[in-house]
Amino acid sequence: MKVDNEPIIRTATVWKTLCPFWGEEYQVRMPPTFHAVAFYVMDEDALSRDDVIGKVCLTRDTLASHPKGFSGWAHLTEVNPDEEVQGEIHLRLEVVPGPRVRWLRCSVLEARDLAPKDRNGASDPFVRVRYKGRTQETSIVKKSCYPRWNETFEFELGEGATEELCVEAWDWDLVSRNDFLGKVVFNVQRLGAAQQEEGWFRLQPDQSRSHQRDEGNLGSLHLEVRLRDETVLPSACYQPLVQLLCQEVKLGNQGPGQLIPLIEETTSAECRQDVATNLLKLFLGQGLAKDFLDLLFQLELGRTSEANTLFRSNSLASKSMESFLKVAGMRYLHGVLGPIIDRVFEEKKYVELDPSKVEVKDVGCSGLHRPQTEAEVLEQSAQTLRGHLGALLGELCRSVRACPAVVRATFRQLFQRVRERFPSAQHE
Repeated sequence: MKVDNEPIIRTATVWKTLCPFWGEEYQVRMPPTFHAVAFYVMDEDALSRDDVIGKVCLTRDTLASHPKGFSGWAHLTEVNPDEEVQGEIHLRLEVVPGPRVRWLRCSVLEARDLAPKDRNGASDPFVRVRYKGRTQETSIVKKSCYPRWNETFEFELGEGATEELCVEAWDWDLVSRNDFLGKVVFNVQRLGAAQQEEGWFRLQPDQSRSHQRDEGNLGSLHLEVRLRDETVLPSACYQPLVQLLCQEVKLGNQGPGQLIPLIEETTSAECRQDVATNLLKLFLGQGLAKDFLDLLFQLELGRTSEANTLFRSNSLASKSMESFLKVAGMRYLHGVLGPIIDRVFEEKKYVELDPSKVEVKDVGCSGLHRPQTEAEVLEQSAQTLRGHLGALLGELCRSVRACPAVVRATFRQLFQRVRERFPSAQHE
């Protein structure tokens, strides 16, 4: 995933398939001035550069037109290098009167956030200014995506000039052809009326270089994307609410108050996870996460008549517990189970317990091969699976001291509350 061509996220690799499933979810902070989000589907190569299969690009306007989020299949389109541009260029344009003719003066000052085109993670940019068939170029700035030139070029203006001034940024290459970095085009007639214009101008792709693409031939990508604007006020504005919430949680031992149940009742199912996450972060910062969750446990247990249905609904308690474990326990989970899961993937042992899907392969050595029976494959798969699960459970049992103290305390409190609500032996 890239924001304005700046890579920020890479998913896991799904091997040997044309129909991959990721099921991964990310929350990304976007710069206020972002223009587009692009999702690139890559083919990973161990020995060379990854190949680009295609991309899906969603503009800011597209995301804003779907307030509840964009969801669905989008066709992958071919990636054209001349469209992979980013960054801005600082220019000053002037129409200078002369004794007999007017002059168009273009000052190329600097650029920022240019696309890195070289293996060193940068570019060797220069600028080419074109007007009425005449071309002038700046010097080359080596290994920079934030170059400074401060060079000025002049072009003679005829009467009633209608031609366009084109300013192009390029990455210089010694051996191969130069790479296009983007361009800006100006209407000289409009500029003549204004006499002077200066500012940062966003580099645009060269549509004339784009070739016709057949959407759909490269496959499709299923996405769910939601753009959410958050306005953050100074912390002092939130203090009355923070104090009110903390006061209710501190009194939770006397039974649930009114504020938290009211928040749960008035929160829609769509935004309950967001509310739970924000409340959980607030109380973690105040050192009251355990007390907040205990209050929710009491609410959940108070309306539950069957022990088997505990935490089965999309209640505020369920969502808050999910957020709590992600925030407080994710590093612990990765540290304990990560090495085992990595080893499972590295071993690449065949495991299949469904008889209808078993693949029977040849076994043996020294040229003496015989096909495995279905029963042998199932038994070998079961042994492999038991080995993996045994290793996972063993590591979990040995990891008590590594489990964060706040997680252990929270579960201990939950255990006591459940035992008080369902004390009979059948629920032990």
